Amino acid sequence: MLKKIILGICFLALTQVTLGQQITVMSYNILNFPEGNLIGREDTLRSIIEEIQPDVFLMQELQSDSGLQLILNQSFAGLNGNYEASTFVPQQSNPSSNHPLQQAMVYNADLFGLAEEGKLITSVRDINRYKLFWKPSLPSSDTLFLYVFVTHLKSSQGASNVAARLEMAQTLTTHLQSIPSNSPVIFAGDFNVYTSEEPAYQELLDYGNAIVLKDPIDSPGDWNSSSFQPKSILTQSTRSSSIFGDGAGGGLDDRFDFVLLSSDMFSSWNTITYQADSYAAFGNSGNCYNQNITDCTGGLVSSAMRTSLYNMSDHLPIVLQLNIQPEYLIVDEAFFGLRKISQDLRGNLTIGWNKNETVRMNLIDMAGRTISNQIFHLSKGNNLIRSPFSALESGCYVAHIISAEGDVAGKIVLRK
Repeated sequence: MLKKIILGICFLALTQVTLGQQITVMSYNILNFPEGNLIGREDTLRSIIEEIQPDVFLMQELQSDSGLQLILNQSFAGLNGNYEASTFVPQQSNPSSNHPLQQAMVYNADLFGLAEEGKLITSVRDINRYKLFWKPSLPSSDTLFLYVFVTHLKSSQGASNVAARLEMAQTLTTHLQSIPSNSPVIFAGDFNVYTSEEPAYQELLDYGNAIVLKDPIDSPGDWNSSSFQPKSILTQSTRSSSIFGDGAGGGLDDRFDFVLLSSDMFSSWNTITYQADSYAAFGNSGNCYNQNITDCTGGLVSSAMRTSLYNMSDHLPIVLQLNIQPEYLIVDEAFFGLRKISQDLRGNLTIGWNKNETVRMNLIDMAGRTISNQIFHLSKGNNLIRSPFSALESGCYVAHIISAEGDVAGKIVLRK
């Protein structure tokens, strides 16, 4: 039997819910932990952890499982709740490396469970991958998953290092083809890129990727330049000179550390969304350049915390918040006012568009799952799409159209 497509109010999607929760994500290059030349850094890290209170802690430059256990058992000891660590896996990539650093994760086990973990092999070092599930969504059959990837891209300038960073980024974007579209994705770590024009950075944000990633602060430019603004996003180095023979000097003058999110996490209808304006290079007041972090003024952290950051690592942590609303989707009502969309009795769709371009349309159910993922080549004017949803069950959905200029979403009800 033919389905009619009715464009109108989907009352489930408008239900106001208070069952969600805000979580804190923290990514940090912890500098050759634990065997750097400054002893006892697990206590220094503890003071930083207690200030930020992360629910998901993503680390780079971890040397050993003993270091991971120190962080879990000592650095997180002051937080309420139960925390667990991922499995430490010695570096599998580039076995001839004399600097086999690794990534890992500690997470709030009261909120998340670890469904899967593994690694992506590159020419430099592994990219660690994790699939978390949201425990409050259980025992619902519609379990909410969060895909997390942690990396440490090749360091230093020069053509060969730029090419190595690109190859590592391509490993990630290729892997994204293997996970469900519309999945919430975090890609975090020390990227070691110097400008927004670097091929690795451009590869990660490429609109043609299976899952499109987005930089939450969208501040393109030459981050290594003295003229770049705002200085508040710079993350390395916390020290004007190397201390105890470990780490980089030069003062705060690079943006090496990033947390990218899948673009759907910036749409209000999604079940996991980025909290606007929450992204920060923790401890950077914006009044610091080529200086020790301890010499910087202003900002929201104390001088004691700046000292902890100085002693802990030559990088600053990246911190942001995510909102999780597992029950219902919140839908952008502007969609049908911006572009015209209509249907006929045979289930054909007519989309009125304002330019010639290729777009992706996802149809998403009320559990946040992508039910249909299709590419359409739209022309300026009206475009006839023949029965795009003929195989779907009746129900309430969100139509999410992603274009080069942004994305828009609206409600669709399918009825037989």
